Amino acid sequence: MTTPVFKTAIIDRVFFLRWESPPNRQDIQSVFQQMQDAHARPEPPLVLVASLSSKSAVPNSEQRTNLSAFQSDARPLFTEIHAIVEGNDLQYNLQRVIIAGINIVTGTYDKTLQRVHQRAEQVAPLLSGTLGVDGPRVIEEARRRGVV
Repeated sequence: MTTPVFKTAIIDRVFFLRWESPPNRQDIQSVFQQMQDAHARPEPPLVLVASLSSKSAVPNSEQRTNLSAFQSDARPLFTEIHAIVEGNDLQYNLQRVIIAGINIVTGTYDKTLQRVHQRAEQVAPLLSGTLGVDGPRVIEEARRRGVV
């Protein structure tokens, strides 16, 4: 059985997206359609929490280009975006540089609206403050569902 490239879940107006490996264009289109469908609901998710598996490879040039376009398209759907990059310090820093590069290229970098974290627990208090939800409970449910 192959590991899926991504997993998604909506928990308390938070759209969770977990990349298990770098996506291709079809994966990105599928995720974007789910985001648009969720945003069209009467109470759309307001916050995106995307996480990268510690086992995920670093995206190649084509994948980075696709992710850059995806970020530009998805950005207007969310009031905040949190990226969780797992792994050792070297892997974290490399992936973080790629995310920062995508932010610069797309012109979407904003510390208030987009943040990079090394652990899901760092996002919990921000969810509590932004959405008025029990952030630790939301993160625990996301862990249970395998989306962080």
